[in-house]
Amino acid sequence: MWLVTGASGGLGQALVGEVLSAGERVIAVTRDDEPLQPLTAASPGRLRTVSVDITDAGTLRPVLDDAITGFGRLDVVVNNAGYALAGPFEELDDAELRAQFEVNFFAAANVLRAALPHLRVAKAGRVLQISSLAGQIGAPGMSAYTASKHALEGLSVSLAAELAPLGIRTTIVEPGAARTGFRADWAGRLPGSAPLPDYLHVHEALARSAGAAAKQAGEPARMAQALVILADMPSPPLRLPLGSDAVTGIGNARSGQLEELRRFATLSASTDHTKAI
Repeated sequence: MWLVTGASGGLGQALVGEVLSAGERVIAVTRDDEPLQPLTAASPGRLRTVSVDITDAGTLRPVLDDAITGFGRLDVVVNNAGYALAGPFEELDDAELRAQFEVNFFAAANVLRAALPHLRVAKAGRVLQISSLAGQIGAPGMSAYTASKHALEGLSVSLAAELAPLGIRTTIVEPGAARTGFRADWAGRLPGSAPLPDYLHVHEALARSAGAAAKQAGEPARMAQALVILADMPSPPLRLPLGSDAVTGIGNARSGQLEELRRFATLSASTDHTKAI
């Protein structure tokens, strides 16, 4: 049985449909279950939608406990819910920045705390943390989103090491740009005040990216198929980029990091303690 958050659209909705097509059962956590009603009607008894605020840990846990108990077991947890707060860092206010982390990081942690007791009892299961290409690189105007995804990846790396001895495998999934409404939402989330003149080029780049949403490389249905394959792998990777743009972007970033590491290795090593003779 799968648990998928952010299930009402984009990758989440595509994944729910793909999992149901594979004959599995799904608990779909969403703010709006209307987009999933056709799937619910077509899969009687195999799809349960749960409308709950995943940023509210106290409310979330009993709701998920009840849903999981109703299906009898839990096999795969997919932390997919999230959004992108776009805009130059200097223009973002504190409430906006904290809200970004509440959804992209703390809500994912809440879901894990509710789900892990069920996986530990079974001594088996998969955790798929939906990060992003932004979890491995940075981009102007995306500081809040990038920071939240880097935080999620940091949590997930340590979590993977903790859970592996318990028979629970964790994979960080890093999609590139996909043909969903995700990027188109950026325009509506840009800071409301007039942009600072020094950052006009950042706003223009964000607007161009949002306008090109229908031309992105990633196809949500194909990404969903890849996640179903991933969940069945006996030895899954710690990280799985999705999309050629993600593979190229992460590869370039890591190559650049290694080059820089080697270039400044002497200075880095010069800080080691030297014992007196």
